[in-house]
Amino acid sequence: MLSRWRHSSLRRRLKEISRWHIEKHLLGLLVRPGAPEVRAAIVAEMLLPDGWVDRDWLCYSAGIGEDIRFEKYLTEHLGANVWAFDPTPRSIKFMEGTPHDRDKLRFVPTGLWNEDATLRFYAPSNPAHVSHSVMEELGGAGHFDAPCQSVASAMRSLGHDRVDLLKMNIEGAEHMVLCAMLAARILPRVIILTWEGDDALLKAYRWTKRLSSEGYRFIGRLAWFFTYVRDKAA
Repeated sequence: MLSRWRHSSLRRRLKEISRWHIEKHLLGLLVRPGAPEVRAAIVAEMLLPDGWVDRDWLCYSAGIGEDIRFEKYLTEHLGANVWAFDPTPRSIKFMEGTPHDRDKLRFVPTGLWNEDATLRFYAPSNPAHVSHSVMEELGGAGHFDAPCQSVASAMRSLGHDRVDLLKMNIEGAEHMVLCAMLAARILPRVIILTWEGDDALLKAYRWTKRLSSEGYRFIGRLAWFFTYVRDKAA
């Protein structure tokens, strides 16, 4: 019979092997035969396709916390239009006091979800962190309630007929937003997001396959930010 220490060590090792196996297959989806190479720049620890973003692009960024380096790069360096979504009280206060071009970078104090609803956001386990999660298992003590909307609903309220770039760092709710967005046939040219939770790598593997079926290519990741692109002809 295995000792408790050996059993725990074996479980960790099997988990490492499983993660390696999943990521190996995930990386195997990177290259689509005959697909043109996509060069990417590193912007605020994310991969942004180089030369893709135009001045007329409409960009949605959900979950900004207290960091808008990426959003300011899109507006100030590339001239794009950005709508930043975050209902977190600290994020609202941060945006009120942080200098930015308010004509190009607009702040919307709501969350993104798969429908219009008021949801409970659970505080992070570490009180020094900003981001809350609607997924109770990813949160700690404390919460607040806030309005959320689907991407389709946000587009209607903002008068948009498309979204060119979608960035999400929304603490485990990313798959809910994607499901509703794809069902509505909203297909941004660029998607940058984090996969959260204990099964984050497995979720990344499954969703990379799903996005591939919608014409997206996974061009790489930095830390837990994954970047996908969709060619115009897709």
